[in-house]
Amino acid sequence: MDREADVGGILGQTIDIVTAAGRPVLIYTLVLGLFSGLGGLFGLAEMDRSLFSARIRNGFIDTETMGLAGSLFDVATLVLFVIASYLLLKQLMLAVGRTPSARSRFWSYLGMSILAVIALMIGFALLFIPFVILLVRWSAANGYVISGEYGATKSLGASWQATDGRSWSIFGAGLLLWIVLAVIAGMASGLIGGIAFAARPGELLSPMLAIAVAVSSVVSSFTNAVSLAFSIAVFHLVAPADTSVADVFE
Repeated sequence: MDREADVGGILGQTIDIVTAAGRPVLIYTLVLGLFSGLGGLFGLAEMDRSLFSARIRNGFIDTETMGLAGSLFDVATLVLFVIASYLLLKQLMLAVGRTPSARSRFWSYLGMSILAVIALMIGFALLFIPFVILLVRWSAANGYVISGEYGATKSLGASWQATDGRSWSIFGAGLLLWIVLAVIAGMASGLIGGIAFAARPGELLSPMLAIAVAVSSVVSSFTNAVSLAFSIAVFHLVAPADTSVADVFE
């Protein structure tokens, strides 16, 4: 079904991708959720942190307020998140009918992600509007880097050009998706809060904390998987159909 890069088309394409890649999305969600749950079981993870937020102070992992085991667990969580997200993006590309590059694009993906995060943090620190603009205009970058046509910086540039004239549609679709995911997270927070109330943070082998952290992480992982699907949906609708096979002719 051909779709336009408007609000309805982007949201519809996102739903199609999540549905078509249901198994990889489920595996991604459960693996990250259960891994974080193990951290809760051994008192290495806390309820006030999402799965993806290693404790940072002045740009570095904060080791003063956490033990060595907790620090290593956060690093392992971050590494697992990055690798799992990369692998999921490849499956999402296949779900939309695009062929990822046969060559590994992990380091390009990692480099692009680091550059994007730094720029987004600067944009957010200065004014909220630049942050939103960058988020919208770079929304297709994941698809470009996974397809293999461009490297880290050129993928961001290609996304900027491809989304020109479609910014409001992407913003509108992203805002609606964010609202829906926020409602889901809000509904889950009551359950998570009830479970966490019975847990004692820092307690060794805390089953209740493990369950609470795992549920929280599953929700966070699912919302992130949907966000990745959104980025591939935008790429699919704004990029030329042969973008994903361009590396064949190199």
